[in-house]
Amino acid sequence: MIRQSPYFTLLTIVSLFMAMAMASPVYAQEKTRILFLLDASQSMRNEWKGGTKWQSACGALSEIADSISKLPNVEMALRVFGHMYPEPDRNCRDTRLEVGFDTGNAVRIIKKLEEIRPKGITPLVLTIEKAATDFGSFNGKKVLLIITDGEDACNRDICSVQKVLEENNVVLRPFIIGMNLQQNIFQSMSCVGKLINTANRTEFTEALNKSVLEAISKTTLQVNLTDVNGKPTETDVNMSFYDVLDNSLKYDLYHTLNHRGLPDTMSIAPDFIYRIVVHTIPPVLKDSVVLRRNTHNTVTVHAPQGELNISLQNNAATNKSSERIKCLVYLNGKTQTLNVQRINTKEKYLTGLYDIDIPTLPVTAVKNVRIEQSKTTEVQVPVPGTLTINKTFDAYGAIFAVQNNSMVKIYDLHIKEKQETIAIQPGKYRLVYRSKNARTIHTTVDKEFEIQSGGSLSLKL
Repeated sequence: MIRQSPYFTLLTIVSLFMAMAMASPVYAQEKTRILFLLDASQSMRNEWKGGTKWQSACGALSEIADSISKLPNVEMALRVFGHMYPEPDRNCRDTRLEVGFDTGNAVRIIKKLEEIRPKGITPLVLTIEKAATDFGSFNGKKVLLIITDGEDACNRDICSVQKVLEENNVVLRPFIIGMNLQQNIFQSMSCVGKLINTANRTEFTEALNKSVLEAISKTTLQVNLTDVNGKPTETDVNMSFYDVLDNSLKYDLYHTLNHRGLPDTMSIAPDFIYRIVVHTIPPVLKDSVVLRRNTHNTVTVHAPQGELNISLQNNAATNKSSERIKCLVYLNGKTQTLNVQRINTKEKYLTGLYDIDIPTLPVTAVKNVRIEQSKTTEVQVPVPGTLTINKTFDAYGAIFAVQNNSMVKIYDLHIKEKQETIAIQPGKYRLVYRSKNARTIHTTVDKEFEIQSGGSLSLKL
């Protein structure tokens, strides 16, 4: 088998990225930040087939930095740990960002590597925590590449860094290149990132090149939200991407059609098995989505939609009473509330049948409302009237609607309130009440009244 030289691999990284950029604007536009975390503890002075571990790490890192500096949309930074305090000090805060993010900063990184001498311990967990914040408010692709020959020396759980990485939106799992790590230490790091253990300088250089190539390569995804005809015309809806394994949220994006009217392309990490939740009403799930690396992927989600417009009749403007009306929408035949829609508003729903309860007095129930593709279904509610009850005494009482020769209570009076204003649907009603202080049942009063659409009525007790 012919082994490629490290120099050839570095040229391949640059040429491959440039070819990607020419083939697709996505590759040229998206920025990537690569943060190298380099172990400079005392053990990195140890001999390692072709020099010390430190010499091997610095040599390969210098070469890769020089190549990356030629890429206009890739920024590098260097954080070193275990290099400021001697090993006997056991300093667990020995970590520092030595070179900040920038393009074309290879010379500064190489110079810094020449100045540093390994001498301390390995505060690995703290270093990763600090590194998570080094990216700042950067919105592009964030890559951590860790080079170490040992475990955390400060008795901290390496798996705890996952939470910090998630909080700082470091979506990609870190690359961890071990330099002759013991097997038990190597396995303990599996919760953090992608592990590559190397036994000599050649293996290390190849692993570093491979990791950087994977970091700057782009995997893209196009989500087609299809209508009833199978065409990707649906858009303007939020999509959440979760890691199936731990249910962590990786991306949260609004679907968009590009200038050609096609679903826009997103750059996405291929490192996870995704569950995609498209937040239509009701939401649509696409589970166990696996992406092919370094290529363009297309995922189709069937999400045909139409609109539901719930309004007051005669295009009546909302007033204080009608603004309180919140319409409850259910899937046809179901009892769990699917959505709460304000009166005089229009919202999108998946095509199908729905039931609506409009909490007017009395409740207006509308069944078997059909939503059709790209159409607006109109549901109109009679404009309520306003009933004002003025009380000169405390009273027990209620308002009843007569339905199928039965009395149906729709509202209880508030005993202590002297005036109550109620929005009620047009129709005939009865107010039944008696004074709180009355001592005989025969003082009960039964008043019939009628509410007109948009009208007002005042009753005095």
